[in-house]
Amino acid sequence: MKHTEEYINELLAKYITGEVMSDSEKNDIQEWIATHADEYNRLVKLISPKKAPEFGTAKAWARIEEHIDKSSAKKPAMSISINKNKKKSLGMSVFYAAASVLVIVVISISFFMSNRDNNKEQLFANNTAEKMMIYLPDSSLVTLYPNAKVSYRTGGMNSAREVALNGKAFFNVRKMHGRAFKVQSENLMVEVLGTSFLVDATKAESSSVYVKTGVVSVESENSKVIIKANQKAELDNKTLKTGKIENPYEVFEEKPKVLSFENAGIMEVVEKIEQTTGVKIEVSKELRNNKITSRIDTADTETIIVELAFLCSCKYETLEAGKHYRLY
Repeated sequence: MKHTEEYINELLAKYITGEVMSDSEKNDIQEWIATHADEYNRLVKLISPKKAPEFGTAKAWARIEEHIDKSSAKKPAMSISINKNKKKSLGMSVFYAAASVLVIVVISISFFMSNRDNNKEQLFANNTAEKMMIYLPDSSLVTLYPNAKVSYRTGGMNSAREVALNGKAFFNVRKMHGRAFKVQSENLMVEVLGTSFLVDATKAESSSVYVKTGVVSVESENSKVIIKANQKAELDNKTLKTGKIENPYEVFEEKPKVLSFENAGIMEVVEKIEQTTGVKIEVSKELRNNKITSRIDTADTETIIVELAFLCSCKYETLEAGKHYRLY
């Protein structure tokens, strides 16, 4: 369904200012952001303050009173008359008010007691020289790199899941309807709108985020960006810079993959190779109608280009060893 510009503008205003949104509104705006990342990033840069905004109770109450005033304006004013039984009525009003306060206090205490365990911070650390896989209480899978530490905390069933990170970790987040997953490092705040990503906060001043699947929001002291699969955000002088992940195979440290093609166009083949390995392969115009049927091992870059040249009966040149080639 195509949404109107007015509807998207309204959702953007709510999303950026942090207003409460329904699940369908969240889905709509996150889908729009994923397909208009550049436009969204430019908008955020224009309106974002250099410092993180400060929030206080005065501003919160002002916002609440504004809504109360609007609601009151739509309803007729309530008139109160006091008759000969005014003392009795007043006494009963005070009684009901006191009872209401008591009920609220009891409910609040019960809620606090029932959620006390949820607020406990759980710590995980990898003090070994190898990567370590752990499961968080929400069943999200985290790969901790050597000397990395994370703490996990959540306030209850409908609250955000909050992780504090020291070091480097890969997160494969379990999607939980309506519950955000946030990762805070020394200089970055990452909020998941998708599923899996890598955060490298080993060096605070040059922290970086790499998205494997889904969509992720990344915020630093004076900038905020939205990145999606095969994109990265790197901190440079307190400002986030985005770009394409040139070699996902190295970044995510995955095992070599074998790509299978059955009568596939050569442009489709080189695009898939680039997505998997980060190796860019240019193809001259006269070769672009070629079809490829083969199983290509992506572990060896040089073998890939040699095999493609053999399959299309053409030559190749190395523009940058291991990274950039051209078939002609």
